[in-house]
Amino acid sequence: MKYNVTAATGMLGAHITKELMKLVSKNEAIITVRNPEKAKQLFGDDVQIHKADYTIEEEMVEAFTGTDVLIYIPSFTFPSDIRITEFEKAINAAEKAKVKQFIFVGFMADHENSPFKMSPFFCYVPRRLASSNLDYTLIRNAMYADPLPPFLPELIERKRLPYPVENGSINFVSRYDIARAVAQIAVRQSLYGGKYTLTGDKAYSMEELASLLSEISGETIQYQPMSVQEFANTYDEPKGFGPVLTSLYTAASLHLMGETTKDIETITGEAPEDLATLLNATLKNR
Repeated sequence: MKYNVTAATGMLGAHITKELMKLVSKNEAIITVRNPEKAKQLFGDDVQIHKADYTIEEEMVEAFTGTDVLIYIPSFTFPSDIRITEFEKAINAAEKAKVKQFIFVGFMADHENSPFKMSPFFCYVPRRLASSNLDYTLIRNAMYADPLPPFLPELIERKRLPYPVENGSINFVSRYDIARAVAQIAVRQSLYGGKYTLTGDKAYSMEELASLLSEISGETIQYQPMSVQEFANTYDEPKGFGPVLTSLYTAASLHLMGETTKDIETITGEAPEDLATLLNATLKNR
């Protein structure tokens, strides 16, 4: 079997590649990346490296040829029409390369009523895959937990958690736990064709999250949400990304980001790391 991971030099892609390498031989592992030099620095000679750009279909056809299982991670680009165009090229390339199983790794943002500005892409994906000639598996993940620890010093300085979520809640999951589950799905044919939602063990209200962050940091952090406009202006980096980020928290305020499942435990046999343990471990190692 040949397993091919796209975007393997990104944080999630690197985690997935490392977990996959624990389960398959060196001759079975392939990564498809824009920057082979960076991939070489990360993985050395432990995987086969193919070069392809998401915007060039011919390169992807060549990179995907011979692939049995393709683990596709979309690029971090906006607006949605750019991602959709890239995805179209990837679908066409996978069909031409005769990929046997297309595993899409996406985000928990495919609700029809979601105001998240990236939601159109995630709504489009399952419909496009269903209309393709590919056998496929859909994976959705909750919000990454990993960015919380680096954000903590700013929260301590502000003495507030500013997310404009109101009475909504957010489920957080680590990239490591996502990667463990994705790698297991890739190597177990009995799991192909499913739809999985990879989450942490619980969703947190913002009051609960502020309390947890206070407990771990030893500092008082209260939930005092910014207005939508203030949040967009404050966190507008890269330029123009503020409204996109704000729309994510608006989706959370509509109770669209709190989904909680047992899928990680069912797939891997181990529960995902709880948020308190993850935060403590990350801060201890800083």
